[in-house]
Amino acid sequence: MEHFTVGYIVLVILSGLGVIHGFLLSAFLFLHRKGHKLSNQLLGFLLLVLSFRVGKSVLLEFAHELHVKIIFIGLGSMLLIGPLFYLFSKSVFSRSFTLRRVHFLHFLPAILGIGFGIWIDESHLRSFPIWIFIVAYAIYYGHYIGYVLYSYRSAPKEKSGYQLFRLIFFGLLAIWVVYILNLFDEDIPYIIGPVLYSVVAYSISFVVIRNRFIDKVDHEKYKSTQISESHGEEIYAKIQNLMVEEKAFKNAEMTLKSLSEQFHQSPQIISMVINQKSGKNFNTFINHYRVEEATKQLRDPKLEHYTISAIAMESGFNSISSFNSAFKKQTGLTPLAFRNMR
Repeated sequence: MEHFTVGYIVLVILSGLGVIHGFLLSAFLFLHRKGHKLSNQLLGFLLLVLSFRVGKSVLLEFAHELHVKIIFIGLGSMLLIGPLFYLFSKSVFSRSFTLRRVHFLHFLPAILGIGFGIWIDESHLRSFPIWIFIVAYAIYYGHYIGYVLYSYRSAPKEKSGYQLFRLIFFGLLAIWVVYILNLFDEDIPYIIGPVLYSVVAYSISFVVIRNRFIDKVDHEKYKSTQISESHGEEIYAKIQNLMVEEKAFKNAEMTLKSLSEQFHQSPQIISMVINQKSGKNFNTFINHYRVEEATKQLRDPKLEHYTISAIAMESGFNSISSFNSAFKKQTGLTPLAFRNMR
């Protein structure tokens, strides 16, 4: 009974409250009507899975022994965390992002992992060689951290919502580190993981409420601009066709106003459609096509006698400085360095 000191009991209670808070925050995100619905739901699912996973750890502290199925189902649920965080990041940074069937392939390892947890029994612990469990743990924790690091590396730091995204990233990273240390160092109390999750859950709530992130995830500057989803899709398809088929981006005089007049829409609607469907503002959207065209010309041996300036003008840029800036931002190279790579 010496194990149950006052300090230890306080830690268990704190971690239990964090788990309950995680469940409540998840429910709030599912029911909240403002902001970006998909982002809220993905974050809600992420917190739900984390709360379940950490709740299992809290139960383990109380019971000391849990059925092997509960333990391995909890481990299998870890395979949901990375994909949910990845898809959450996609939805936060790209307003045009929608879940498609192909995205559900990310959850196939989780289905297999949870199925393994449902199937395994006490007898398997004695009959299976130890290397099977070592590989399983490597998959659980490697899958988790691989997705989390990839999502963080791919995140655009200049986009709104990055502060919340970064907070969740560091929370997930810290939880992963603690659980990894638990595997290799018996001196680190197992309860530290759940306590850390409590800190993360309360921190996320504090930052979300203070900065009103959930309401801001959607584009507030278009709050007064009303347009149906189907109409927006129709306009965007026409804009893309204009760029791809007619190469309208080659017109250096193209402006948001001239494009809106061509479609008989207000500049606000055209700007909103481009921003929400592509995740880019008007200039970045047009320059993307121009840079793509320029890369094709720079790779073309038949055009090697063209100067960089001539290719810039041919692609729709009206100055060499804006061309160099847009090209390097999109490709990471200057036009000259890109051409010399052929």
